Amino acid sequence: MSDPTQTWATWFVKGETLFRFLAVHVAWLSWAGVIPAPAVFVLTLLWFGCLGAAQAMAGEVVSVIEATGASSSRLMLVDWTNERLTLEGDSRREVPLDEVVSLHFDRKAATFSGGESLVLLANGDRLVAHSKAIADDVLSAAWKTGAVQNDLKLPLETVAAVVFDLPAAKADRQRLFADLQTLPPGDDIVLLANGDRTQGEFEQLDGAFVTLKQATGPLKLDRSRVRAIRFNPALTSAAKTEGRRSVIALVNGSRFTVTGVELKESELKLTTSSKQVLALPLAAVVSCHVYGNRVVSLADREPVEIAFTPYLAARWPLVKNANVLHGPLSLRGTEYGAGLGMHSRMSATYALMPHDSEFRATVGIDDTANGAGSVRFAIELDGKPVWTSAEITGRSVPLVIPPLAVRGAKRLTLLVDFGQHADVADYANWCEAVLIADPK
Repeated sequence: MSDPTQTWATWFVKGETLFRFLAVHVAWLSWAGVIPAPAVFVLTLLWFGCLGAAQAMAGEVVSVIEATGASSSRLMLVDWTNERLTLEGDSRREVPLDEVVSLHFDRKAATFSGGESLVLLANGDRLVAHSKAIADDVLSAAWKTGAVQNDLKLPLETVAAVVFDLPAAKADRQRLFADLQTLPPGDDIVLLANGDRTQGEFEQLDGAFVTLKQATGPLKLDRSRVRAIRFNPALTSAAKTEGRRSVIALVNGSRFTVTGVELKESELKLTTSSKQVLALPLAAVVSCHVYGNRVVSLADREPVEIAFTPYLAARWPLVKNANVLHGPLSLRGTEYGAGLGMHSRMSATYALMPHDSEFRATVGIDDTANGAGSVRFAIELDGKPVWTSAEITGRSVPLVIPPLAVRGAKRLTLLVDFGQHADVADYANWCEAVLIADPK
């Protein structure tokens, strides 16, 4: 007996192609007067209804990028386990998860508009979740995705910050993200909604108050007045993840790391590095990036050399998994979870391993530049130029670097040079900068 899922998936993929063919001919016949307009309208409704039913029974439409360089789009996701993806196009095939670079669904994540509550983890994960309480060094949070709610229990040492009320203005959100990452260590810091801040040793969070221990005694702050809490980075640490990990992005703006994935009908069962099992609807997923055996994020490696040449006097750092202003990496409205933030003129050099075979990235000027900025991106291998972009501005579309062979080279250098407009707003992003390793 044939698999009904396979039957419907095949029907949908082939039917969609047939629809494009028929649509052209029906439109021509309508224009020629052979088919009256009302009949065309009815036929269109019926056809889209059939396609919609077939898609619902077949599964989700996805695009997949593989470590081999293969890229496939408009495939039906039939199954997703911790070992492989099962995909349906003209035929059914299985792709080992170790061979997957990224999986993209046919939808986009919502952009923040203000008022959201966030939990920011030390490993860079971001959960759009409501922090209910912190007691006994454990954060309790309610994380709702669609109709599914997970009650999270997070060790406080893995939490970098909690945000109770994200600012509505984009510039204020950028400033808050920067503050949460760059405020000096040594104390827990509470940022108030009116712009003030206070610091001390965090003691407790409940439904009404945030309590800090200060030299003069306990300080209880009305929770409604608190914008965010930045926990002392000297006491936080990222959860250890051995082997392969997947970074899942959701439509509500959440982004988090898991070590286990299993699709059960229309729901994903996810295992975190702390062995907590979460559930969420597949319809909430925007993308998944896989790192581990064959895909290595360059941000996971330490550069052996960083060189910065200021245009005047300002100096800028190399920032991992964020733009140079310490906000999310964003190019023309698309946010990226991993990469490097740089500023002109800067170079970062990395040691290559014998099994590294290829470098990939998407580059551009971050959206926070508001269309300004002008730079040239360049790549060197062992000190020799191998790729240079044309001048890129804050209005340029994101540039996908062609896969660059690095096998046999000892050092990879990424360079951002000045463009025509000095260094103004040169917030240069190397998004999803990864090294592809040879199969083991």
